[in-house]
Amino acid sequence: MTHQTNKHDLNNRLVTNDNLLTINSEHALQKELISRIKLYMEAEYVVLYLYSPVSSDFELVQVSTRKTNQFKRFLYKDKVINKDVTDDKKIVIHNGDQALHSLTTSINYLIPIQQDQSIIGYMLLGYSKGKIKTKEFEKRCKFICKESYSLLNNTKTHLQTKEQANKYELMYRVTQKLNSSMNPSDVLEEIVNTIQSIYPYFTCNLFLSRNYKNERKLPVKELNYNDKYVEKQSIQAFLTGEMRQEQNIEKNKSYLFAPLRGKQGIYGVLQIKVKQLIQFDDDAIDFFRILADSAGNALENAQLYEQSTQLISDLQLINEITHRLNANLRLADTANFLKEQLKTSFEVEDIGFILFQDDSTDYVLLQQSSDCFHSDLLDTLARDIFPVIKKQKEAIFVGDFEKKYPQIHTKLKSVMMMPMIQSEELKGIVILLNHQPNFFSFDDFKLIRSIVQHSTLAFVNSQLREQLEQSLITDYLTKLYARRFLDEKCEYHLENDERGVFLLIDIDDFKNINDTYGHEMGDKLLVQVSHILRECTEEIGFAARWGGEELAVYLPELTTEAGMKIASHLVIDVEEKTNPSITISIGMACWNRYRPINMQQLFDQADRSLYEAKRLGKNGVVKIN
Repeated sequence: MTHQTNKHDLNNRLVTNDNLLTINSEHALQKELISRIKLYMEAEYVVLYLYSPVSSDFELVQVSTRKTNQFKRFLYKDKVINKDVTDDKKIVIHNGDQALHSLTTSINYLIPIQQDQSIIGYMLLGYSKGKIKTKEFEKRCKFICKESYSLLNNTKTHLQTKEQANKYELMYRVTQKLNSSMNPSDVLEEIVNTIQSIYPYFTCNLFLSRNYKNERKLPVKELNYNDKYVEKQSIQAFLTGEMRQEQNIEKNKSYLFAPLRGKQGIYGVLQIKVKQLIQFDDDAIDFFRILADSAGNALENAQLYEQSTQLISDLQLINEITHRLNANLRLADTANFLKEQLKTSFEVEDIGFILFQDDSTDYVLLQQSSDCFHSDLLDTLARDIFPVIKKQKEAIFVGDFEKKYPQIHTKLKSVMMMPMIQSEELKGIVILLNHQPNFFSFDDFKLIRSIVQHSTLAFVNSQLREQLEQSLITDYLTKLYARRFLDEKCEYHLENDERGVFLLIDIDDFKNINDTYGHEMGDKLLVQVSHILRECTEEIGFAARWGGEELAVYLPELTTEAGMKIASHLVIDVEEKTNPSITISIGMACWNRYRPINMQQLFDQADRSLYEAKRLGKNGVVKIN
């Protein structure tokens, strides 16, 4: 065996004092040691096994190659060596082939790290086939045995002290950083990075009691603390505020659970996982306790800051909406404004505005509602859900509507139904939808409920204002437009249109009807005729009560022929649809740009036509030039 390169003087140290000054942990020392031994022994790989009091076995702790899975983890348990061969004072080089899971073309030597009968570990050296165990090789094995024992045993206390000092110096810096952050994601990321830097072989998870946006892919999970999971150590740590340990023998894993405690509560649990059965030492437990407490306080501060910021934002939003809605908006403008605010602020996809008619079950769907409500969906909700809201006057907040109400055949997911209550009366319902399940948070629900409460008065005021305006232009009995409104509309159309038709209508023999059936029946017949007029003309014109039993219809932009056709239909419909059957007479007047006319002339022409219709026997239409 010759050494042309990488020769090592046996009087020197494998790891010099200068090297030791740069090493801050046992893990770093072990890594440096096997790297030096690999070079010195010209081995293909070196594996370090150290004695573990927890497992009462020599356990793999360091490998110089990335192929760690090819080596067995324990020497006793995996039957690499027998316990009785470790009592010899002499350094015995064992065949190490059994330390590999499968036979390879390599030859392996297992060298004890010992002094007298005290063995603290083993070095596994791997070579290609054909490597001869010479006296020089044995001499070097004894040297690395002595050196490794000295380094691993004598520097252990010093490194542990140094490592602990570095650990708490890092902890101080981390605590300062955590306390200065108001972003929960920054706090969580700092916890993970700290653990990974100090305990690289530990895995951590953060079980949190509330949802955080995990945009950085951190090991954050939801803490399930219902009855099903109450016996879990993670839940016990959360409920008691005390640290817990757990060993899973079947999975060969050990766990430590540290509660994230703040001054006002516990915000989650830090889980530390190790892929072997160990008992966490007091230093590690103290470290994770301090880290968890620092994280808990930081999360609490960040959450309080987030809540205060959100509260200010919420109040500003409510104030802005309330201020805008109190600006005497039309009902349509009120609905449009609230619709846009809710869509922008909460990513609502569909909104429906339902207003109830007094104390009845009748309702009106505002045109500003989303398209999906102008369908059978609204009929389904009105049948199955609205009665519940009317009875309880409580909001409905469901994360998966289809799942909660399977008897209601809809595909709805996230649903909020907010009752609009004014003076303890249900005035309407605002329905908000998102097609993703569990999309809205409880904070969203509380804020939207407050917004709807503040908006209800604006809706009621807009509705009352428009009802008042409507009453001023509408006849109370017939619900047709009033004479004043008809005059204004006719004047406008005479000034701006190309042509038009005016119909003056009189119920035939109305005095006889009142005398025969009574005035109450006369009013009912007047209402019936008005309803027929409104049905026939509402899409193409407007009808009004002219006075007494006389009614009027104006039809913009219609020709004489079209006007005569509609008037003839009205005469037929009234006779067929009234009960008791009555008839009407109609006088028609027309105009166009080639024969300009003023409003009074138009009315006079219709009046003369009506007189002629009466003279000719009633129940007909007449137009005179």
